[in-house]
Order: sequence, then structure tokens, then C-alpha cells
Amino acid sequence: MISRGSLWLPLAILLLLAALSFVIERAVQMTPAPEHAAEKDPEGIMENFDALRTDASGRPQYRLSAKRLKHYTGSKLTELELPRFVRLDPEAGEIRAAAREATISPAGDEVELRGDVNVVRAAHAEQSAMTLRTARLLVFPEQDQLRSPGPVDIRDDLLTVRAGAMHYDARLRVIKLSGRVHTRYLPRRN
Repeated sequence: MISRGSLWLPLAILLLLAALSFVIERAVQMTPAPEHAAEKDPEGIMENFDALRTDASGRPQYRLSAKRLKHYTGSKLTELELPRFVRLDPEAGEIRAAAREATISPAGDEVELRGDVNVVRAAHAEQSAMTLRTARLLVFPEQDQLRSPGPVDIRDDLLTVRAGAMHYDARLRVIKLSGRVHTRYLPRRN
């Protein structure tokens, strides 16, 4: 059984990626490209960008940066090279996500992180730092779901989980691990 504290990482990832899709949608809004533009040519390219979103009082909420962002006219896909996302929340703790590439669907309802996906929840209050590593992570923000179709590795001070695949439903608060699942739990020492 996975402790309640360890369920916050996948939920935080979903919230983080929902915010990521919102920032990218706002950053890429440009004038339409001519109709004769090739479907493979990007409508807009941003290089070495760093975007910070704040709340109404001016406190930072999250930061998105990437080496390159490309938005395509025909497919309306958005691609990121070396995306880095940080959710800044002093109460819930900082969460960082990084990958080699990311693709965001036209509607922003699916985000795919690929290549050395690494999500870290910083240590906070009575929770130790937690990491999630995988090669590919699919995020469905509107459905509050997160999937890793391949091997996944989750670690904190008390728990190590390796599985062939993972599906997390935040609404139901259920994590389904499949394939060869190996879990090691260390009891908390007083």
C-alpha cells in the first residue's frame, strides 16, 4: 500500500502540466500564417525562453523554460526542446519537471514528455523529496490522469517502486502499476 503522502506527486504533476499547457498557449498566440505555408514548417519559434506566471498578488506560481519552442500551423501541435517546468508553491513544496522533448496537443488536453523524464517533488514539511523517472510520460490534465506506458521508477526516503508501466487517476486517487512491479518500503525510524 502506498502512503497518502506519496500520492501527491502524481497529482502535483498533473497540475504542473495543466499550468504548462496554459503558459504555452498564451506564449504562442501569434498572427495566422499564410495558407500556403507547408504543414511541416513551424508557425512560430521561440529560443531560450523563460516564462514566469504570477498570481493576482504578484507571487510567482510557476516558471517554464525551454531551449526551443515550435508551434505548427497545420497540426497546431506545440513542441518543446529541453523543457523545464517549476511549480513554485511555498505551502505545498516545489515541483520540478524536465525532459528532452515535450509535445502539447492542439487543445492542450494531452501533454507528452519524452526522453529522460525526471519529476522531483522537493522535501517539504513532513515529506521527503520524491522523484519519478521514466522515458515517456503522458499527461491528460482535463481527465486528471497520468500514464507512463513504459518502465517507471519512483523513489523517496521510505519507498522505491519500479514497474513496467503506470497509470494514475487523480480523481479516484488510484495508481495502477503493471508489468514487473518491484516495491521496497522502509518503515519510518523514530
